[in-house]
Formats: sequence, structure tokens, C-alpha cells
Amino acid sequence: MLFLAMGVSGCCVLFPGSKSCARPTPPGEPDLNESLPVQDCRPEAIPLSPWECPTGQPSCQPPETNGLGIFVVEGGTYCFLQVDGRPRFCPEAFANIPASPSEPRPYVRLMGRVPSTPGDLLGGYPVTGVLMDPQTSGTGGAVRIHSIQAEGTRFTVNYCPMSSDCIDTATQVLQLREENLHLLRLRVSLPADDGGPERAATFEVTVTPRLGASTRVRGYDVRYREVTGPWRPHCDLKGVIASDRDATSFLPRLRINSVNAAVESVPTWTTIGCGSGAIVTCLDWGYVPWNPDTGVYDPLRSHLFGSCLQAKRAAYFVGRGDLKSYTRNGTRINKRDQFGLGRNANGQVEELRTLEALWSPQGAVCLNPENRRVPDIALPTGMRGVPPCARPPRWTPTGKLATGTFTPAPD
Repeated sequence: MLFLAMGVSGCCVLFPGSKSCARPTPPGEPDLNESLPVQDCRPEAIPLSPWECPTGQPSCQPPETNGLGIFVVEGGTYCFLQVDGRPRFCPEAFANIPASPSEPRPYVRLMGRVPSTPGDLLGGYPVTGVLMDPQTSGTGGAVRIHSIQAEGTRFTVNYCPMSSDCIDTATQVLQLREENLHLLRLRVSLPADDGGPERAATFEVTVTPRLGASTRVRGYDVRYREVTGPWRPHCDLKGVIASDRDATSFLPRLRINSVNAAVESVPTWTTIGCGSGAIVTCLDWGYVPWNPDTGVYDPLRSHLFGSCLQAKRAAYFVGRGDLKSYTRNGTRINKRDQFGLGRNANGQVEELRTLEALWSPQGAVCLNPENRRVPDIALPTGMRGVPPCARPPRWTPTGKLATGTFTPAPD
């Protein structure tokens, strides 16, 4: 797995002639960020607690299901559409369910939201599989899905024959990954609403590797269809920033709230994200919630990842009950974290010429409204109680990620 530049897994490297890991400010120019240096050693991990929907939010879900920019760019969609074009189900993760007295065989549930239900609550449905005949491309036999996982962002499906009890992983469970994934069609059946408007529907899903989707994150083409209907891309940008479909990536062992982007460690989950959304963008920026050397979950990196989810979307006040994103698609920003983990494509810590905000997983810790990235989007009166950043700015116990307005580097 390669998600960070070589040598960036622990401490940063000082620039020549500087006491900071950030590029020095040119002579004669004021440095408003001189008190936000990147530490040259990794501190102790910061413990995190998952948080619920912000208090004061009437329904915990705004009217526009996919307008929050978490799983896909604002204005796009990650929902499965029915043949008539209506959203039926918005998949967010695969959950592995172990065998138990009530469920003698392990299986997988596709977790997501049904937009037509009150409150748009999270639910899940069992996943089955059909293997395709590699010689004729015809439909093969049904299989049981034992588990689904991602190592880094490498997607793997573990399955077994229908005739087995799918318990013995050494003799019964087989794997599909990378170039062999196209042989499998996943299936999920949604029941009809009990007295509601939705009829029963069965969807097929295919996953194939996508070359060149990202330099740091594996991308996949995920397509779905209502059985007998046309194939559609799972990550549909709807012409927001491109006419083409978006790549899908998979995030292991985390659950991400699609309302407020809260992050919770759930070892049995594999989250599904689109390349344009905050989840995959933050991975691509280098903010992976695991140690890239070992693949083990890291609370400090998860803190930065959760902070990035809010910073990318400019969700300044999300922890104070305001779910709005105060930015527009395509707006560029600079970013810096206290530990030098999320470096740019050249392996350098990005320079902040003008500080916008410090971020935590609950949104902005402090905000300089005069430096916000999209000045013509009005802020709420009183800024929901978020204070301006100190001058000179300093890292705080929770504010470990900083953003600044984008300014091209001087010649």
C-alpha cells in the first residue's frame, strides 16, 4: 500500500534554513502562520469518540439526500435508481455478519439509506452472488458471500459454494480480487414497503478495477442495475464537474455518518465512497485513518481524517447543528496538519499564506471569516459560536488540521 510519500509515516523533514517543515515564507513577506509549524516528531495518539446527529437538527437529514458532499460530490448521486429513475437505495457500506445461533452461516449485508422512508434511516439487506462463466460470459451458479473486505483500499470478496456451510475458511472459502472481480455479480433484494409506495426490487452490482483513477487510492468501476434494467454507474456526477462516471473506492473498518461525517471504528464494515466525495478525496490527500506501514487503525490519523472530511466540505458549523457546506465544487484550498502526514503530490507540507480555519472532526475549531474560501456565501449571524482564530494562530488540543485560501506560489 502506498498512500503517503516515502518517509512520511512518522516525522517530517525540516526545510533547509528553517525551523519548520513548511516551506519558508519569502523574505519581506509577513508570515501569518509562523505559529503553526509542523512538529518534527509524532505525539501521542488522540482518543476519539463517535458522535451522533447534531442536536437541534429536526430530522437528522436535510431534504436533498446527496447534497452533503460526503460520499459523492454535492449535486451528484450514489443512490441506486429504479427503472423509472427514482432513487430506491443509497449504499454506504458492506457489513460482515458472523455466524451465530440465530444465523448459522456468516453473510454480508449491504448497508445504506432508503430515501422514501421517514427519517431516511440506515438499514441493511443480505448480499448474495452469482458467478459468471469465464468462457462464455454466461450466468453461472449462485454462491454464498462469506465476507467483503478492503486492505488499504484493495477490494476483496470472499465466497463459498451454496452446498457448503461457509464456516471453514481454509477449505470452503474462496477469494476474488482485482482482475477476477468481473466474474462476480453481487445481488441484493429490497422488499416492498408494508403499505408504502415502494415495490420489491432486486439489484445486481459489478465491481472491476479502474486504472489510473488516483495516484494514492485504488479506484473501481462499480455498476448496478435493477434486474433486466439498464446498467448505470454507481457514482454518477450528473454533469456537476464532469460528464463521465466517478470511480468508487473502499475504506476498511470505518463507519461514516452520511449526515454529519462522524467517523466510528467498526472492524466488520467496509465503507463505499465515490472519488469526488470527501471520503475518498481525503484518502487521496494522504489522510488515511490507519498506519500506512502496518495497516493498523491509528486514532491520531483517524482524528485528522475526520477533520479533513469537514474541512474539504467547509462544514464549519456541523458540530453545532448546521449541516450546510459553505463552499462550491472545484474551489481550491491549501492545507497543513500539525504532524506533516498529509503532504502534497511533491511530498512537501503545503504552505498556508492566509489561514482560513483550524479543524476537528466536529467542524471548525476557529474561523477567520475574512479568509473563507468562498466569500460570497453568507455565514450565519454569530458564526454559531465559533471564535476567530488566535493571532498568531496556534494548534489546539483538537484543532490539528489547518486550511488556507489558495494562493499560487510566487515565481
